[in-house]
Amino acid sequence: MPTNSPDQQITTPNGPDPAVAPQDFLDFLADVETRLVKRYTNEADRTARNPAPPDGEVSFLADIDRWDRRQGAAWWEMFPLFARKLTETQVVNNSTALVPDSHLLLPVQINGVYEVTGLAVWDSGTTADIKFSWTGPAGATMPRWTVMSTDTGVATQVGNYNSAPAAALGSTLARNGAGIGTFVAGLIKGLLVVAGTAGTLTLTWAQNALEVVNTRIKTDSYLRLDRVG
Repeated sequence: MPTNSPDQQITTPNGPDPAVAPQDFLDFLADVETRLVKRYTNEADRTARNPAPPDGEVSFLADIDRWDRRQGAAWWEMFPLFARKLTETQVVNNSTALVPDSHLLLPVQINGVYEVTGLAVWDSGTTADIKFSWTGPAGATMPRWTVMSTDTGVATQVGNYNSAPAAALGSTLARNGAGIGTFVAGLIKGLLVVAGTAGTLTLTWAQNALEVVNTRIKTDSYLRLDRVG
């Protein structure tokens, strides 16, 4: 007779009757398959092949190299999402028009809640004025966020910004560097709430005051998302 392992209750196909061996093996596969990490090409492939996954199931999406766990009728990222600034080829000169950063962007899922953290280091001549904002999927909000650095026009004060609870991602925060050198760092903290549309969270930036010098986000600046809801 087939038996169950005491720890995981997996059917062990060890019956002495060869006539029932095929069924024993199918029972074994049915128990083991639910415990495997299932690999999919992308999100659409996973939805099509696995429309009703149980809580606790783990899957891997090959297109974005991401491990997910099913929890509360939603897929949760198992590990932090991380993006690092690799080059300084993006330059803003004499412009206050926000541009999306080509490195500091990360994919986010439907109805996900994420803690946003990061480090921005910038350089812009002698004043290093800069402003930050975000783009993301439709309906996403960032109820609270800040870049902890000097306020525009202030050399020493740490400035914080709290948006309204339902603020869209388009709210903007200006930061300075006058009086403390051209290389300025700011710590990014916030909470991202995604609605019913998946997409990409992208940090955007520009000069806060027009300046005919190159403003750059420096290499090794980074963005990190941790799924919290």
